[in-house]
Amino acid sequence: MRTNQMPLYKSCTLHPPVSGFTLVDLVVVIALLGILASVALPRFVSLGADARRASVEGVQAAMASTSTMVAAKSMVEGVKDGWITVDGNRIKVTDGYIAGHWNNAWRYALNIGKEIGYTRTNQSCTQNAFCGVGNQKKASGLPIATSGRGLVIVWLEGMKISDHCYAYYYNPSNGDDPITGTVVAGC
Repeated sequence: MRTNQMPLYKSCTLHPPVSGFTLVDLVVVIALLGILASVALPRFVSLGADARRASVEGVQAAMASTSTMVAAKSMVEGVKDGWITVDGNRIKVTDGYIAGHWNNAWRYALNIGKEIGYTRTNQSCTQNAFCGVGNQKKASGLPIATSGRGLVIVWLEGMKISDHCYAYYYNPSNGDDPITGTVVAGC
């Protein structure tokens, strides 16, 4: 008899050792990824809406400060109704405040670091990051009552005013202070 020698036969195993994922592991991981995606997707969509709202609110803040600056300059220059010059541009003033007109006032006065193109009220904003229109009587979703044509509206690229995602300025032209605000229900 042999001692300390290898046996003449090797033990055979039917299944070699397996490392890696099983089918069950794969199904569990896919299910978890699906659940995570369904929870995360609405948050990412909401971030887009939040970004649009923030853009509109930024435009509204710029409109409010522009209105205050033009009112102060018109007061210093003693111009209640007429024209003043701001940064080399002639700006129309009505009742001591910047007029609610796009081409005679806001087109030149509003500086948000991006070009704001004129677009008709019933069209999508397609040429610029923002579009503007003035000399309006009313707008879809506007939360204030207006009379006359002192309304200026600025909205985002890819949207229409009827989408309810815009900033506005209204000069009532009656001695009352102008009103700025936002409509963000559709952002």
